[in-house]
Amino acid sequence: MTISKTGALFSSLSVFVMSCMAQGGDLDYNGKKFVFTSVPAQYNVAASSAVKAKVNAGIQSATDLTTLLPAGYKKDGSVDYTDYLQRGLDKNRNVVFPDFPVLISSKGLTVSSNSNLYFKPDSKLIMQPNNLDRFEMLRVHGVSNVNIYNANLVGDRKGHLGTTGEHGVGIALRSAKDVNIYSPRISSCWGDGIYIGWRTRDVVDGHYIPSDNINIYNGVIDFNRRNGISIVCGRNINIRNTTIANTYGTLPMSGIDIEPNEPKDIINNITIDSVTTYNNARDGILIVLTRLPKNNGNATTNIVVKNHVDDGSYSAFRLGSGFRKTDREMTGQISVIDPVWKNNEKPFRFRSNYQMLPVTKFKNIKVMGGPAGAGGKAARNAVQSFSAPVQNAGQDAVKKIRAGLSKESKIRIEDK
Repeated sequence: MTISKTGALFSSLSVFVMSCMAQGGDLDYNGKKFVFTSVPAQYNVAASSAVKAKVNAGIQSATDLTTLLPAGYKKDGSVDYTDYLQRGLDKNRNVVFPDFPVLISSKGLTVSSNSNLYFKPDSKLIMQPNNLDRFEMLRVHGVSNVNIYNANLVGDRKGHLGTTGEHGVGIALRSAKDVNIYSPRISSCWGDGIYIGWRTRDVVDGHYIPSDNINIYNGVIDFNRRNGISIVCGRNINIRNTTIANTYGTLPMSGIDIEPNEPKDIINNITIDSVTTYNNARDGILIVLTRLPKNNGNATTNIVVKNHVDDGSYSAFRLGSGFRKTDREMTGQISVIDPVWKNNEKPFRFRSNYQMLPVTKFKNIKVMGGPAGAGGKAARNAVQSFSAPVQNAGQDAVKKIRAGLSKESKIRIEDK
């Protein structure tokens, strides 16, 4: 898929071509190197007291996987204990991971239905460096009724032994159902922090079986190479109170990317609520539905984005399109409510051939500050106060968006 002329931007229109499958280099759109920035304290979310209580209670009756490790086990993450952990997951449905770093191989770990996985404060799974294009640290495939608490996963992007591929994933959900992921900490993956999709063998009535009723709460997903979270085939997906930062390495390089691969996919009833995207190399939230419509039936998508904050990503929000003339017009609606976009080069981007997509409504947009690179941390800190000059500048930016959308009847901007 290619992306060419962008419209409704806050500076002059720019023309560029990129491939979503291409490898990302060291430079961003402005010819500057991407700079990793630690997640600020105000964006570091924590588990709720109710979840902490549930974890403490669950640990008491769970099988401690530490007891299944070999005698003389190492506690520094230097020895591969994948097989020991997997045997524990196969035989037990309620498990607590060792309270120290553990190395796992590219085989990863497979989660069964009706499982509860608990991570203690110092629990950590570290991916052993490999040269593979595709691998998954935690596989949640074709199962249901799974709860994962406080998962701490560190991928191998810094030590990866290959140079190709982009699908080394932290948590992979494929045709999974009724899964809750509480307070994940996922970083440095070769591909996505979390991938939500399907298994190719699961097809019913011409559609893949989507991952269904997937809930992600209070996460921090940082410095992953492709996307923080990818939603490729999912229904009833909820992402709440989560921060996704420093996504960089290979396109799309977005915090959250909602992007089906083909008409067999399902994308519906997606809710993104109180999510912060920070310093992502491309987009905070990217929605590309290009491959979903088909010429012999209707595709319906409903997406709600509420209280989204982006700080310092190249663009805060992007809509992609590029449909064929034979595609049927999609039904449903995309709603973006009360977004706050700060310190972006281009807060909003879209493709001009948008008419096949669902109606998209933006309500009460706030734009704060200028490009993150212009003033660095000082500018970001100053903009937190939302001073009157910043507010005025933001309203001018919103006016430009509105003017740029004058010919796009299906993208609408509303005030309060």
